[in-house]
Amino acid sequence: MVHSKEGGPFALIIFGGSGDNSYQKIYPALYDIAEKGHLPEDYAVIATGRKYTQEEFYNFFQHSLTSDNRHHKHSIDNAVFKSLEKHIYFYQGDNTDPNFYKGLSSYLDKLVKEGLPCGNRLFYAGVPQSLYKTIFTNMKKSGLDKSPCGWTRVIIEKPIGEDEESAKKLDKIITSAFSEEQIFRLDHYLGKETLENALVFRFKNNIFEPMLNAKNLDHIQITSSEDFSILKRGKFYDATGALKDVGQNHILQMLAIATMEEPKDDSDAAMIRERLKLVKSLTAAPKDVIYGQYAAGVVHGKDAVAYREEASVSKNSQTDTFFAMKVNVNSPRFKNVPVYIRAGKQMAMWLTEISYVFKGELPYQNVLTIRVQPNEGIAVKLFTKKPGLEIKVEPTYMQFCYKHHFPGETFDAYEKLLQDVFAGRHTFFNTSEEVEAQWRFIDPLSKNRTPTRFYKAGSWGPKEAFDLIEKDGRKWLEPYPAFCQI
Repeated sequence: MVHSKEGGPFALIIFGGSGDNSYQKIYPALYDIAEKGHLPEDYAVIATGRKYTQEEFYNFFQHSLTSDNRHHKHSIDNAVFKSLEKHIYFYQGDNTDPNFYKGLSSYLDKLVKEGLPCGNRLFYAGVPQSLYKTIFTNMKKSGLDKSPCGWTRVIIEKPIGEDEESAKKLDKIITSAFSEEQIFRLDHYLGKETLENALVFRFKNNIFEPMLNAKNLDHIQITSSEDFSILKRGKFYDATGALKDVGQNHILQMLAIATMEEPKDDSDAAMIRERLKLVKSLTAAPKDVIYGQYAAGVVHGKDAVAYREEASVSKNSQTDTFFAMKVNVNSPRFKNVPVYIRAGKQMAMWLTEISYVFKGELPYQNVLTIRVQPNEGIAVKLFTKKPGLEIKVEPTYMQFCYKHHFPGETFDAYEKLLQDVFAGRHTFFNTSEEVEAQWRFIDPLSKNRTPTRFYKAGSWGPKEAFDLIEKDGRKWLEPYPAFCQI
């Protein structure tokens, strides 16, 4: 990996610098990069927003690092924090006003005059997509699409568009200001260490790769469950739903990593080409997609309200907070190996994993599981004899656990992907062609929906999701509770 330290001075300008994504992910990632010593001596992080003064923003920034969340769970070194704080700025203004961009351009020039070396510029668009036209049009008009002393790049986040047509329109807006080489379409799942390691595990271990095919596999399961609600995202979520929020991007990325062919070489183009080829091969029938929405229930011993009772959610909402589907991978390697997927909020556990289920009589099927989060690792389910005079067989697990083999060495997804952008590596970012192919798969399913079913918060989804897999003579796997907790 080429660290940002090797790329010289830079300015990171964050549209939506006072937003939740910056608070939860971007600022903790920047701290982690600083802690590892991967930032250059000269850099600036300029957050933009309307609601804070400079002093108020400093408090917001500090709180983002000291408040515990799923992306950042370790203590803060005061020396690292103080060093980072010196490089943090806040530019107050309304990004819907064209004058904002002229002012921002002047502000960046002012920082250079005050001593920041003229260097590279990275813009992070942490704002609703409805603002893209305003932002990118005015960036070009004000000259922010170019740096006088280096490269200029832009990060945009998923989901990109609401369907294939809107994704193409957004892409046209973005590419009117930036070239494809300048654009980084971020899906943070592609930055997860375990998911990237899945490729190494698949293609560099001859024990397993010859077995991961239609000859040996019965089916594949992908589960991405969250044990929390939509939080403060009611307005966005009610207009989007689970299938579009995570199915079109996160889930398809995992499916691609799990089933793509080995790239011909280590180039960005080769990796992207194989992911794209895989996504284009996928088919699914609308009848094989189950939509669910959480009702009131109990999650980890605490009462949980129904989705329809969440703030900014319609009282009659049919929006999906869960989906399950059966997908076919139309490649020679996985012909007739169905993939069963389930993803949702307010479920029994927080976990994301890919499981390859080998052929064999129930319940004696070996399983290879790649756990993406939490307690990242890889486990193989085997069957052994229990000690004693009688032959009693029970499942056991062989495990590789990141936190034990690489203590303190793992990277958060945003931490890694930010450094990839600094280095100009597109390997784990989507192209516009990939995004459009993902929507081409999702659109027919979304437009021909089956009815929304209800499931209790704290459960594993609606009954119909179990029927989906059981009618094929299979069952959802029970997550291994002790996964990498040894």
